[in-house]
Amino acid sequence: MALTAALKAQIAAWYKALQEQIPDFIPRPPQRQMIADVAKTLAGEEGRHLAIEAPTGVGKTLSYLIPGIAIAREEQKTLVVSTANVALQDQIYSKDLPLLRKIIPDLRFTAAFGRGRYVCPRNLAALASTEPTQQDLLAFLDDELTPNNQAEQKLCATLKADLDSYKWDGLRDHTDKNVDDSLWSRLSTDKASCLNRNCHYYRECPFFVARREIQEAEVVVANHALVMAAMESEAVLPEPKHLLLVLDEGHHLPEVARDALEMSAEITAPLVPPAAGSFYETGRDLHGAVSP
Repeated sequence: MALTAALKAQIAAWYKALQEQIPDFIPRPPQRQMIADVAKTLAGEEGRHLAIEAPTGVGKTLSYLIPGIAIAREEQKTLVVSTANVALQDQIYSKDLPLLRKIIPDLRFTAAFGRGRYVCPRNLAALASTEPTQQDLLAFLDDELTPNNQAEQKLCATLKADLDSYKWDGLRDHTDKNVDDSLWSRLSTDKASCLNRNCHYYRECPFFVARREIQEAEVVVANHALVMAAMESEAVLPEPKHLLLVLDEGHHLPEVARDALEMSAEITAPLVPPAAGSFYETGRDLHGAVSP
């Protein structure tokens, strides 16, 4: 796709409008250079892969978001921004994109987190319940879905009230309540335990609400671990051919990929040849998924 005069004008207009939104904003030549390089790369004028290293203070996030959004719109693709950790992911989602929405009012964006970061409303309702008969039934079905003590039950009741009143979106990082890992492991769920469409809470489930928002968003903020998991199994993100991918802090990607995709096995001598073949095929498939 050619980087047309209209696209260049749009990017320049957003950048100029941004200066009016940030007090004491000073345009920097390195930032303008990065915006130009990102635009050329995403448009395919100089290949579609680019690695950038820039010092703190350049404004790297806005330098890839502005041209990224313009070109994603032109190509009718989703801009996926992947970060090294949840903290940076939430910063882009909660700070940088709301700032850009002031100059792009119709901008649609969301964040994509792993299933384990969201509360399971079925589990929450069970742990918040004070009905003895329900607790007895739940204990019979799954002893992990009963509160350990009254304080835990009250905390779950408070979380449920926040969720029901839309004060909380169900994301662990977005509650001000102190929920320890032991309790959260019972409040969340995984792919194997989730009932999906068969669950009574499916339509209001925070995880599935977030997945539906991803389908409508122009910009999705994810993290490297989720990107690796999406490639391997759950199709949380759009297909590669339908997205433009920016890896923020990309130097962390090899380590995250290794941790996410590593596997171990105990094999005896007769099984070595077929196991080696299986490892080779898996590696080939993963390489094909990330290749241009």
